[in-house]
Amino acid sequence: MTEAEALALIHKAADEVTPGASEKLTMESHLQNDEIFDSLDLMNFMFELEHLYGEKIEQVTEDFDDYRVSTLVGFMNKG
Repeated sequence: MTEAEALALIHKAADEVTPGASEKLTMESHLQNDEIFDSLDLMNFMFELEHLYGEKIEQVTEDFDDYRVSTLVGFMNKG
């Protein structure tokens, strides 16, 4: 998956959880610290993102807290 494809999936997942949320996203956005999502919405976002991506993002564990868009894109960028 390219960086552009990963970013598109993140935008789609964000809008599934909160319509219009993708308009607030940049590569530097932190999904929780920048108050794009609260903790419940963030959990729903990750569920939706992994569903769209088609696999679990193994680096995101219960101790993970670096919810920057660029970090998630990096995990998904395989090409």
